[in-house]
Amino acid sequence: MLSLDINFNDIAFGESGCNMTDLLSKLKTVKQDLTSTVTQQALIYGANTIGFKLAQQLTKLSRDVVIIAEDEQRLKRIQEELDVMALVGSGVDLKTLKRARIGKTALILAVSENDEKNILTSIYAHKLGVERIVAQVSDDDYLNNNDFLINTELGIDLLINPEEVVVEQIGDLIRPSMESGIESFIDGKVQISEVTISHRNPFAFNKISQLNLPRNSLIIGVLRRNRLFIPYGEHKLYPGDTIYILGKKGFRTKLGQLLSKNRRKKQKVVLAGGSEINYRLALNLAGKQSILTLIEAKQERCEELAEEISDLLVLNGKAINIDLLKEEGIEQADVFVAAGANDEENLLTGLAAKSLGCKKVITIVNSLEYSYFSEIVDVDTILSPQILVLEKILDFLHQGQVDTETILDGQMHLLKLEVPDRVGRRKLKLKQLKHASDLIIGVVIRDEELIIPDGELRLRVADQLLVFTLTAKNNLLAELFGDV
Repeated sequence: MLSLDINFNDIAFGESGCNMTDLLSKLKTVKQDLTSTVTQQALIYGANTIGFKLAQQLTKLSRDVVIIAEDEQRLKRIQEELDVMALVGSGVDLKTLKRARIGKTALILAVSENDEKNILTSIYAHKLGVERIVAQVSDDDYLNNNDFLINTELGIDLLINPEEVVVEQIGDLIRPSMESGIESFIDGKVQISEVTISHRNPFAFNKISQLNLPRNSLIIGVLRRNRLFIPYGEHKLYPGDTIYILGKKGFRTKLGQLLSKNRRKKQKVVLAGGSEINYRLALNLAGKQSILTLIEAKQERCEELAEEISDLLVLNGKAINIDLLKEEGIEQADVFVAAGANDEENLLTGLAAKSLGCKKVITIVNSLEYSYFSEIVDVDTILSPQILVLEKILDFLHQGQVDTETILDGQMHLLKLEVPDRVGRRKLKLKQLKHASDLIIGVVIRDEELIIPDGELRLRVADQLLVFTLTAKNNLLAELFGDV
């Protein structure tokens, strides 16, 4: 096996629009040592949708779960569906925490609608010895003090804001982004970079074989709807995909230049609704190669937004008004984001924008039921803040559960092997090897030379191969060379 020098703290993942099926898929990647023991349980403060779904996922991992909430009716409904311990009370009440067996708790998730109580519950939990702590907050004041809350003795491991998570996701969907050097090995001479595909990315809607990738680089994986697969020439890339590109040191500069080509033209973005999500999104996009328009029905809110964001054109009216959309030139818009307070209006407005010719439509829904509509409604992406928060928390639970022979958060295995003499003497091309679709040869080490290969490369005696696989392989030599 190859010994890797990887800093897993630097790993970052873009995510595409998701539904509950994707969430359950991600849940399966959380390793079994997160499950319950006699002295380890999970405590959830908050019986809202997020609290219920977290309890649902954790019980599927056979973990003991305790839910604390002030709302007795919500707790009763949860107990009717899940095998959990439910306590009426507050997360900031020490008596309630003792009844919840806080001393046996390894994980606490404070996700109620009350920011102050979530923070205080987390602080109490830390002082009482809970190892892992997650708190949901909506107030910007807490986010601005993120480092203080996380990196000091207060002990909160993950501070998560639903609106901010949605805005980050939308940003990944509408503009190209690249995380440089998320993995590196062979003394830093070979690196993997992560690229999230937007609709304006030059890779979007193209086959792998048609991409003009930098020399000495190779796509080793594509993450689509939280499923990682190894692509081949005929695979197409789509907006929302995250691709992992392997290359020799220095290739990232050329990759960045390639991705920036389509950024010169400003994109027209229309935001429907003066919600907190659209407000944050407008702040993020203002002055960054975007022409921004926001449509809001309330005059007072229009005035507030226009005063705060100088690069934003604010129109007073209903986004569902077809004439208003036409007047705004929706058919020329690159992106339309429907993020008002009403799910049904968001869906209808998104459908209208799409039918009028907008290139990419993103719709925000708060009801989990509507998140299933992504398969049947003609909009590009439906995002649910609750599901995105759940995904982020599951990602957090998965951190640190990776062994040293895997990369990409444990989703891909690395193996190193030497080409058998009988194969090297025949100088076979890589494309002549017959193997399963769940592996790819990423690097060939030949004497002192590192080669990022294509199918035409001929193997030689003593070549060493760095192989990336999606599953553990007990006999990779036989799989690669058994039939040649």
